[in-house]
Formats: sequence, C-alpha cells, structure tokens
Amino acid sequence: MSDPESPSRPESPSLALEPALSAYLEEARRSWPELGVDLLGFAAHVRDRAGAEGVPPLAHAGDLLLAYACARGVPAAIEQFHQLYDPSIRRVLARRNADAALADDARQGVYERLLVGRAEQAPKIAEYRGAGRLESWVATAASTTLLMLQRAAGRRREQAETSATAELAGPLDPELEFIRTRYKTQLEDAIAAALSELGDRERTLLRLHLGERLSIDVLASMYSVNRATAARWLVAARQQLLSRARAAIRASLGSSDEELESLGVLLQSQLHVSLTRRLT
Repeated sequence: MSDPESPSRPESPSLALEPALSAYLEEARRSWPELGVDLLGFAAHVRDRAGAEGVPPLAHAGDLLLAYACARGVPAAIEQFHQLYDPSIRRVLARRNADAALADDARQGVYERLLVGRAEQAPKIAEYRGAGRLESWVATAASTTLLMLQRAAGRRREQAETSATAELAGPLDPELEFIRTRYKTQLEDAIAAALSELGDRERTLLRLHLGERLSIDVLASMYSVNRATAARWLVAARQQLLSRARAAIRASLGSSDEELESLGVLLQSQLHVSLTRRLT
C-alpha cells in the first residue's frame, strides 16, 4: 500500500498531465526531493496559478513547492524556510534601520503572517504565485511588516504627545477665539497658499507625517537618512509653511501688529488640524 504522504510519480497515468505541467512538477521535485508533499495536490496548486502563458516560470518551481509545503505545515519545509530566508529578513530590517527590539518583533511578525494560518484562513505564504523569486517576495513581506509596526508605534507616540499637549494647552483665550472665528477663512486661505509654495519634498514630508501619520523613524528609513536629518527636514518644512502663511496673512489683511501677532499664534495652534484635512 502506498504512503499517502509520499510524492506521486509524474509518469502515473492518473495524473494525465500536459507536458509543461509535468516538466514543472519534475523540476520542483528535483529542487526538494525530501519534502514528501502530495504531488496531485501540488499540481492543482500550480494550475490555479497558471496564467495566459501557461504554468509559472520554471525557474521558480522549487520556490513554489517550498511555499506550498510551508502552507500545509510540513515541518521539513518550515525548517528549510527559516534557514534560507532568515538572513534575508534580517538584512531587510537592518537596511531599514530597525533597532534590535523592533527588528525582533518584525521577524516574529513575518513568520506569524507567512507561516501561521488563522481561523479559516490559510497562511499568507499560500498567496505566493511563483511569478518571481520567493526570497524577493519574503523581503517585501518583511518590509511591509516593519512598516506596519513603525506606523503603529508612531500612532501610539503621537496620541501620547497629543494628549500631553492638550493637557498643557488648556482652553483658548477668549480674545484669540474671537479672532479665530473672525479670520477663519483668511487663516485657511493663508495655509493653502503657503502649502502650494512649498517644494515637493517639504510637501511630501508634511503629508506623510501629518496625513499618513508616519513617524520620523519611518520617514528616515524611506529617505535613507538618519533620524536627526529627517527630523530637521520636517521642522524646516513646518517653519517654511508658517513663515509663508504669516506673510500671506500680512499681505491680505493689513491688520495691526497686535492682531498679526495673535493671528500668528492661531496659525500655529490650528496648523496641524488644517494640514491634516488638506493633505489626506
């Protein structure tokens, strides 16, 4: 009696495979002869991923077989996956300047996302289609996982900072509240005009930080600079925006020095809200 876990032979009449698929299965078995997956099941898996040109590229047949075996929880495949791709995952995280603690969380997150199924869902590695190298696909998953963790950390930090600022700020002075109500449209127009005059990088930084809520650490990683440089760019972009907005207010209103000073305070106080609305 044959072992149901042993590889089926491509020459078996029951497979009735077309030549291209038969060659694909043979190449996959040659890459991983020891995995012992059900070849009939893998053949159906390959057919599901066939495109107009036929089966996926033969060069990645071994990658697709390994991914298929990992998705089905074959211990030998999961062990091979760790050995082959852990160095790639570490390199990706190092290039993104992730600190040790965040890198560890990201590595664990990658393995959980790719190799562990949830409820009725198969592990994410089952979505690999064999169109390119599995190593590149895993590297992309590592980058995405790290970005998700960085965004979550940035949101937590921003919420804490916003809460602390709100506690310190207290209610707005009644006189300032009156000026804000009176000049609401002019303030909004000044911010819009100032924003249109910013350079592409400054506008993008403000959009990513305020609109997309990306932390300074993530921005530094995206621009391949250190954190201090990204923070300096962001501060400079905000200062440019405030300076141009103040100039626009001065040119359009011709208000008294006292009112202009108050409007400058209001510009700073509502800049975050206004930019978040305009940049999202």
